Amino acid sequence: LEGGDRIRIGHGFETMVMSAEEGDGEEDSFRIKDGWKLDSASNLKVWKKDYDRVLTLAKGAYNSTNMPEVQAESLYMLARVYHARGEMEQANKFYDKACMHAPELSPARFGLAQTLIWDEAYDEAAAHLRLLLGTCSNATDALAALGLLEVKAGKDRREAFVYLKKAIDLDPFNADLVLIEALALQQHESDYPLSLDRYRKAVRLLEAQSRTVPADVLTNMGVLCHETKRHDEALEMYGRALAAVEAEGNHVVDEADGGGTFVRHKDNELFWKMVDTDVRVKALGGEEGGTDLTVVGGRTDVDSLGLKVGDDISLEGGVETTIREISKVDDGVIHLMVKDKVDLKSPESRVSVKRSNGRLRNPSSISIAFNLARLHESSGRVVSAIELHKAILKQHPSYVNSYLRLACIARDCGSLKDCSEWLKNAVAVAPGNPEVLTLVGNLHLSLCDWAPAQKVFDQLLQQKVPMVEAYSMLSLGNIYFNNLNTPKKYSKHLQHAADFYRRILSKDRANAYAANGLGTVLAEKGELFQAKEIFNRVREVSGDTIADSLLNLGHIYLAQKKHPEALQMYQSYMNRTRSSAGTQATSKSQEDDEAEVLLYVAFAYFDWARQTELFNNSKAAPADERYKKCIEYIEMAMKKSRRENVVLRYNWCLTKLQAANCVLQKVNRNIRRTAQEVKDALDGLEESLPILQTMLQWKEEGRKVAISKGMLTGVVTQCKHNIDSAKSHLKEERKKEADAETLRNYQRIQAETIEKSRALAASLQKEKEAQEREESEQRAKRKMMRVTHLVAGWEQEVAAVRKETTPKKKKGVKGDAPPGGVDDEAGIFETDLPENDNSALFDDSDDSDDDDGEDNAAAAAGGSDAKRTESAAGDDDDGKPAQKGTKKDLFGDSSSEEEAELETSSEKRSSEKGGGKDEERASKKRKLEDKGND
Repeated sequence: LEGGDRIRIGHGFETMVMSAEEGDGEEDSFRIKDGWKLDSASNLKVWKKDYDRVLTLAKGAYNSTNMPEVQAESLYMLARVYHARGEMEQANKFYDKACMHAPELSPARFGLAQTLIWDEAYDEAAAHLRLLLGTCSNATDALAALGLLEVKAGKDRREAFVYLKKAIDLDPFNADLVLIEALALQQHESDYPLSLDRYRKAVRLLEAQSRTVPADVLTNMGVLCHETKRHDEALEMYGRALAAVEAEGNHVVDEADGGGTFVRHKDNELFWKMVDTDVRVKALGGEEGGTDLTVVGGRTDVDSLGLKVGDDISLEGGVETTIREISKVDDGVIHLMVKDKVDLKSPESRVSVKRSNGRLRNPSSISIAFNLARLHESSGRVVSAIELHKAILKQHPSYVNSYLRLACIARDCGSLKDCSEWLKNAVAVAPGNPEVLTLVGNLHLSLCDWAPAQKVFDQLLQQKVPMVEAYSMLSLGNIYFNNLNTPKKYSKHLQHAADFYRRILSKDRANAYAANGLGTVLAEKGELFQAKEIFNRVREVSGDTIADSLLNLGHIYLAQKKHPEALQMYQSYMNRTRSSAGTQATSKSQEDDEAEVLLYVAFAYFDWARQTELFNNSKAAPADERYKKCIEYIEMAMKKSRRENVVLRYNWCLTKLQAANCVLQKVNRNIRRTAQEVKDALDGLEESLPILQTMLQWKEEGRKVAISKGMLTGVVTQCKHNIDSAKSHLKEERKKEADAETLRNYQRIQAETIEKSRALAASLQKEKEAQEREESEQRAKRKMMRVTHLVAGWEQEVAAVRKETTPKKKKGVKGDAPPGGVDDEAGIFETDLPENDNSALFDDSDDSDDDDGEDNAAAAAGGSDAKRTESAAGDDDDGKPAQKGTKKDLFGDSSSEEEAELETSSEKRSSEKGGGKDEERASKKRKLEDKGND
């Protein structure tokens, strides 16, 4: 047996031989790829594919017949042997001949497509797969392969996934087909979550079928979790991938591997383990513990301990520390000085030391370890990432990707010197590596070393590597565009930049970076409308992943005086760069980049304010607020900038000057202002003047200042003039405010006086109304008292009338009625109560209160007779009573004249009724006497 042979053990277990070793005797051993999953057994036969015999038989069959079908079968068998051996060119030749002899031989055509895919002839392979599906439409492998090729070509992704879905529908429990679909989805960033779901489904199918999940599948799942920000799940997948690599048995861990410790950080626990050293120690620090440990058990040889200074050790009870010193005293006792205080729970404790678990020695684990280091970088665990990258390089010094990542980490941390050293090491290991040269060129670009950067990218361009070639042309275009200020070479450099961008787009029309560069060239030429269309198209295609397009759109809107749109683009750019912090392609820090954009925002507000001031009337009122926003953003930019920026400081002073001038001009523009606004403007001018004078002094001393002397002199002169003007304006404004305050105080006092007068009048009115109500109540009470007296008089009158009208029986005559019967006429027995005498009831005369009891009784009697007379008369007249009094007369507040009039009329009626009553009573009395005589 040899490595790579396909074998079958027993009747159902097939695998591949990884390595074979000859034994000393008759026993030989070999290692297989897959683990044994059947029951333990002995005397099993091993079957090996005899490819040489297949070749002999197939050639014999081909030469012994003239039938195309048999010859095609023979050629197909030959091609399969070469395919299994990995001889792809020979396999492709025989597959092609087999298809020529028998075009309907589907297995041969599928094998031909496989070899063409290996040769990267994707279009030709897709054509053969379509021919195959024309004769065998249900070939799931062909459908899956064609779908994957269509996805890779990027022409019609929808049709590609139709092929994949059809293949899965035909064989839904085929995990390999689901893995192909996941791999196809993995080609596009927007499909990462869906691809991860397909991988999970494939893993479930593999586990349900008791198949081993390949380490590559778990690694891909870890990468997808990493890209979709599921860092914890990514860490779990990488751990499972390392375990799968160990289970495959591709590498035997040497026990001596524990001699060196390459990683020790807690975050890299997948690559180390704690090894028991069989050493026992006790602490000498007292009850609270200490840093001195004594080795017990009679061991006196330091080398036999297996420990050295700097080792991380673990003691019983979960205590972890680091050995700081190992010493041996005169009595032969070995002392271990540790970094931290140790408090042992028992008198003695065993010592375990941290050692590498050998995974980094396995070449199959290196890519997983590298991905794990990248995960540490994304999660902010920079120390763990650096340690793991260095450990990878210590085991595999030619692994260039770790050199590049260490260089990028140094660059992002601002250590350009370390970045250069790591890149030099990478160039020494792989002199012509395109990735190394690309990063070297980017380092020169970040330092604005245009000539060395151009040389590196020219070298890359000569290598004709497709992806690197496009990046090199893009970088060269950027170099020319950034050197437009070179004297007498503006047009030439602008044309070169445009040519490089167009060359990229001619080969790849979907290259958004080249399109963005071409948009900047058009904007530089003044073709703003076309440039804006390009930038909008770049945003649409890239989904705002190219943040520079947002910044360029902001510049376009600013040039078109569309300030709100420009501010929105600048803010979107800052939000985008903050969310993707740490991914910048140059050594410019995030703070410096943000400070530059904040300066753009400040200029947008400044230009907006200047444009608003052009109205020169009340419409210019918002300019003051916009100048304040400009100053605010400039101050934010100065805080973000890591070094003192003279231009930023000059812009701040210039904005203060312009804002003060805007405040001073408010009087002429009929805009209201306050003394505080003028005071703030004056303070800004007085604060700016010393800074401008210092810059002017530096310029006169010959220091490097990016502002011309004439401009500084003019600004200083204008600042001084505005200070004098602001002082007079402030004095005038304060006087106006004092006068306005005096007027407001006078108006306030006048208003308070009027309010007090109104309150006093209201109070007097309330008192008057209360007094009138009290008088009305008193009159009502007096009337009620009179009513009470009248009621008492009526009762007395009723009693007197009953007494007078009661008949008296004659003496000696008992029980005999008087002659002529009983007289039923009214008036003989006055038993009915008199009707209410309204005239007496509503008699308001005060004089009646002074009459004595007898006069009241007589008046009441007379009033009663009069009442009966009037009542009789009233009943004859429409049946209505003759009462003229009202409730208002009883409880109202009638005047004294009305009362006097009522008293006079009442007295008249009483006298008339009284005379008539006397006459009536005399007549009745005479009638009774006549009847008695009879």
